[in-house]
Amino acid sequence: MTQTPWYFYIINNQEAGTSGLPPGSTILFSTAIRRLVIRDAFGIAFYPFSRFTRLEFGLHLVDVGQATLVQQEYYNPIGNAVGVNDLQTLSQPDIAYASPTLSWVHDNSLFGIVGPFSGARDRLEVAPAVGGWQFTYGMIDLRRYLSVRPFTLAIRTATFGRFGPDAGEFPIFLGNTELMRGYTAGSFLVHECLSQTSQYPLIGVLGTGNTGCGVLDQLIGSRVAVGNIELRFPLTPALTLGFLPPLPVEGAIFYDAGIAWNNGSQLKWSRSATDNPETVRIPLRSWGASVRFNFYGLFIMRIDYAKPLDRDYSSPYVTLSVGQTF
Repeated sequence: MTQTPWYFYIINNQEAGTSGLPPGSTILFSTAIRRLVIRDAFGIAFYPFSRFTRLEFGLHLVDVGQATLVQQEYYNPIGNAVGVNDLQTLSQPDIAYASPTLSWVHDNSLFGIVGPFSGARDRLEVAPAVGGWQFTYGMIDLRRYLSVRPFTLAIRTATFGRFGPDAGEFPIFLGNTELMRGYTAGSFLVHECLSQTSQYPLIGVLGTGNTGCGVLDQLIGSRVAVGNIELRFPLTPALTLGFLPPLPVEGAIFYDAGIAWNNGSQLKWSRSATDNPETVRIPLRSWGASVRFNFYGLFIMRIDYAKPLDRDYSSPYVTLSVGQTF
């Protein structure tokens, strides 16, 4: 049994006027975040065909607690903040549904210090949901590891998401470092989103979509597809931390590509200047280098230096992640 909170941005709201606002302010800017608390009671059974291949059968009984978190800020006509309200929590009714799952799994991979270096890992999964929300989740995830020591060529192709009337209730963000590097949400909020033209200085543009920022919304959808390729190799000498044993370090050069979309999205290879990135989706790409440390089996740290190839702010930047490689 698990309980997991999920948070999603909702379109921000901006209003101009003086009625009901604190003295000296003429703009009300509201930031809203949707919070889902997923409580999942589940059971899984396995039917092995061999040491490396099996069928998985599961049943999930899910209760979803819903709420909207709202923060209101007040600005004067030139964009200076003059006040802020306490965070408000607006609760909504819970949603319950059941989801049987069927998965085919093949895994004969061999693991090294931070991730697999030889073999293959495949997973095909389908999971319909019945109850308060109705959708079908599907996944195809294929991974190959070609080893010519000390080098490993790691390749992943995957697509997953939800289909049906309530597919959009669990939006997927493509730009996290587990899927595609170079497109993290924070980098858009700092650069492209806040640099767009607005009728109010220093506040940013409001629009449609999940967040109100079109170039960020293009990374959010009910379905995603990704492709990743990495050339992995050991870095020597091993890192030494004082009196502790030498710490093995792995390096990698990578290339990522991916696309996220919804029902009604138009998929293209390239976008014209007049296309809305929220509705017209194109493959996004990045490349870069990575260093990975296994801290004596306690955790794995990844430092990625990524250069995005399909965004206005294309300068490389560094991200820090925890967890094994794909």
